[in-house]
Amino acid sequence: MPEDEWASRRNPVQEDMSMQQRVWRFERVGWYVLVIIVLLALAGLFGNGPLSDAEVVSPDGRVKVEYQRLSRSGTTDNLYITVRGEPGQPVEVELEGSLLRAASIETMQPEPQRSMSHGPALLLQLGTRNDGVATLYLTLRSDHVGTLEGVVRAGPRSAVHFSTFLYP
Repeated sequence: MPEDEWASRRNPVQEDMSMQQRVWRFERVGWYVLVIIVLLALAGLFGNGPLSDAEVVSPDGRVKVEYQRLSRSGTTDNLYITVRGEPGQPVEVELEGSLLRAASIETMQPEPQRSMSHGPALLLQLGTRNDGVATLYLTLRSDHVGTLEGVVRAGPRSAVHFSTFLYP
């Protein structure tokens, strides 16, 4: 390109080409940032995606919780709890933490055989399948903003701790 193309002109309007080049650079960086934000949102940074999906398993492998690590305030989130027990025998699951205090349980499937409060926790008795596995599906909704923590226990050595962050 000819050098005079990048030189500032006075006619028909006064230009400052060095300033114009800085503005163009800033604009390109802005476009890259917007593309990165869109890609991260599609990947689940703001909920429902690979970056948001999480799973924790107790050290003995008896309790597994699948949840959303990142979500938005006011939306519903699914919590899948799987507990291994004796075939045909009910298992007791204890749910506690700020997640269950700040969120309302909208659905709980299947209906527990028995439920009771146990201090700040919720104690549920679930029936098991023929293979000794009990699964509980919860739908939670919270208007809280920030980090909420939860604990799922199925005995003294089978505990899972997890946390979720809720965007406004």
